[in-house]
Formats: sequence, C-alpha cells, structure tokens
Amino acid sequence: MAFKREKVYDLETARVQIRKYCAYQERCQSEVEERLRSMGLLQAAQDDLLGELISEGFLSEERFARAYVRGKHRAKGWGRVKITHHLKAKRVSARCIQLGLSELDPESYLQMLTALLAKSYPWATRQEEQSALAAAQRKGYTWEEIETAKADLQV
Repeated sequence: MAFKREKVYDLETARVQIRKYCAYQERCQSEVEERLRSMGLLQAAQDDLLGELISEGFLSEERFARAYVRGKHRAKGWGRVKITHHLKAKRVSARCIQLGLSELDPESYLQMLTALLAKSYPWATRQEEQSALAAAQRKGYTWEEIETAKADLQV
C-alpha cells in the first residue's frame, strides 16, 4: 500500500516542507518536482518554489550528480555505465553527468573493479571466469576496464 501524501494548500507550508526535503540530502530536480506535484500545488507555484530552491542553493543538479557518483561508486561499487544510466533515468543533464563522473579517481576506480574480480579469483573453470566477468558488467564496468583489471589479476 503506497503512502498518500496530504495536499498542501498554503504556499508557506509547502516552502518549509520542500526546504526540509532538500536539506535532508542531495536531490535532483526531477525528485523535487515529483514531491511538489504530490503536494498538490498549482504548476505556477511549483515553478516559483523550484526557482527559489535553485537560487538559494537548496537544489543543484551538479552537486547532486557529484554526490550520487561518489556514493554509488564507493558504497555499491557501481561502474560508469550503471551510474550514467541511473542518472539519465533521473533526468540529469549530460553536462552534469560528465561533471559527476569526473569525481571518479581512475586509480581507485580500477582498484574497486580489481577487488570485485579478485573475490572469485583464481577461476577454476571457464564458467566461473565468465560468471565473474558478467558480474562486473552488471555492476556497470565496460569490457575494456574489465580486461585491464583481469590483466592486473593475472600478473
């Protein structure tokens, strides 16, 4: 059963609630727009509040993209491909996605992938190797990155 949000009829109440929502953690613009829609505000009021949030620094797509990339890579070990797809699903601009991906340190990125492959290394059978490589691809690493990490393991 989904949680049904109460409609907000007072602009000042909505302003306070949406500021708390944005202050709690980094949000992308599409998440904030959805939250404002769920409050039942008129479109003009939604646009005004969104403009206020951006001008006051409560909302920044670039800051969100950078935090999202750092968090998903460190916590879940996601690669560039998976992170990019998820940011596109959140309707983050291509420029902000590129700025976010610039947060990834190439050395730690490769170390994360090597550690992922090392969990099941050495591979006794071809099937185990394919399984490990497929797991790395599901995490969002490109085939070239996987080959580089695999070569590091075998050295």
